[in-house]
Amino acid sequence: MIFASDLDRTLIYSKTSMGQGINDEDLIPVELYEDEYISFMSKQALSLLNDISQLATFIPVTTRTIEQYQRVFHIVNTYTPKYAITSNGANILFDGVPDVEWSAIVQTALKTSATHNEVKALFDEMSSPEWALRGRLCDGIFYVIIIERDKLPASIIENLRNKLSILGWTLSIQGRKLYMIPSGISKGAALLHLKTRIGASYIAASGDSLLDESMLLAADFIFAPGHGELFDTYRFSSVYRFTESAGIKASEELLEGIKEAISMVSGTKAEKRRHYEKTNMV
Repeated sequence: MIFASDLDRTLIYSKTSMGQGINDEDLIPVELYEDEYISFMSKQALSLLNDISQLATFIPVTTRTIEQYQRVFHIVNTYTPKYAITSNGANILFDGVPDVEWSAIVQTALKTSATHNEVKALFDEMSSPEWALRGRLCDGIFYVIIIERDKLPASIIENLRNKLSILGWTLSIQGRKLYMIPSGISKGAALLHLKTRIGASYIAASGDSLLDESMLLAADFIFAPGHGELFDTYRFSSVYRFTESAGIKASEELLEGIKEAISMVSGTKAEKRRHYEKTNMV
């Protein structure tokens, strides 16, 4: 069994994203950047994640670069995940080292999308310094643009999304970050590659953005927080199971659901094993 989870705003939260009424004594810092703790998990969520990691293979899955992922010291050092997916699926880490085989597969997949130079030229043509503050090319593969969300016209978003689609790229907005990512890479593709490689039978997954959707669609059990891009898109449908809580409390609720699902599968396997042993006794 695999438990694959997005990190930011799913498992870990900044002070500005965790919601109101959260006591500092209920938090544990999980990310250090420039000598400052900038991301946290609740003690209850960490306790649940500890339990889950004993029952399933925990795979962090993130749009963060490798360097940004490694800043999340509590996940990296405490759980020492054997497998991790970073850069929105462009990198699979084995014991912290990028997998060469997967990197070759990604490079082939990228040939189906326009180059990042073509995408930058399109974005520069359509963007305005009024709402596009700064940006960078991450891992030589995808763009992250810091934006003034309130000043970004909805018509621009849809027009840009449509033109990027023609170029074989996708667009996602999470908070103040606009992502432009080649369609040839995804969290779901990387996760399915690992599922085959590990030989896992089931996947439980959680995530809050449309960039997580490919991963969720690859899963057998899906839990999503009651906030974020995914929630805004599907909140009135029955496509996904969302938590009733939002903010950092959502992480506790979804981890409870994940633990229950994994326990159910483990219990079913144990019952089948007992039945097999009983019926095959000499």
